[in-house]
Amino acid sequence: MEIGSSKIYHDLPSVICERSSSLIDLPAQKNADDLSKKREFKDFVQSLLPEGDKEEIATQLRKGFLLTQKRQRKNTQSGKKKDSKPDGTQHRGKKRLSGRERRELGLHKVDKNNKTFEMFLPINDMWKSYSKDLLGIEHYKKSGWKGGYNDSRTETIQNRLRRIEYFGCLVRVTKSRCSEFVGTTGIIIKETKNTFVMICPDDRVKTIPKLHSEFSFVVQEIGFSISGNHLHQRSVERAKNNFKKLQLWL
Repeated sequence: MEIGSSKIYHDLPSVICERSSSLIDLPAQKNADDLSKKREFKDFVQSLLPEGDKEEIATQLRKGFLLTQKRQRKNTQSGKKKDSKPDGTQHRGKKRLSGRERRELGLHKVDKNNKTFEMFLPINDMWKSYSKDLLGIEHYKKSGWKGGYNDSRTETIQNRLRRIEYFGCLVRVTKSRCSEFVGTTGIIIKETKNTFVMICPDDRVKTIPKLHSEFSFVVQEIGFSISGNHLHQRSVERAKNNFKKLQLWL
């Protein structure tokens, strides 16, 4: 229905046409782009409306259609958010255990039962090959290195020893403020900032403090003696600093 060039009624959306056709038992509009079918269907729907309220009902239908579209958009957006964050909370990275939770769970404790010295011998063999590859002593021997203090290669080996991991190393305590620890030999099964936990040949697990202690070990028939005060750090932090000279050798 047109008056001059201005339209009183606009074309109804295809969704309303399909819904109303299913209610009134009319054939569904298969080709929504066909203007003639749209007009016929629009005229039929408008003929069913009361005379004085056609324009008002048409506007209400348009508003209802817009509201349903907005609700559908909100539901799709909220569905995406729920899929990405099932908790409803913001993503803040991986949740890690705090120090208190680790202590309560006993992750820092070493079970002293059911452990034998022979169980860790394969780990000691792995540590020997690991230290051999890391230090490269054979290469320095071929180049004429004899372990002198004034040799620059000695300082290089010292710095590599600082970066080494001592888990699995067979060590001997040569000096300590506690006389009971002197002469203790064992394989290190755990390293902390302040202590070495080692298992002895008699299958006893002992905790040796690093401070004011000295540890000796052998790599490729060369003996090394290192002060525990230089190891009073975590293994990651030790890699940042260098040893002082004249502190490692027997």
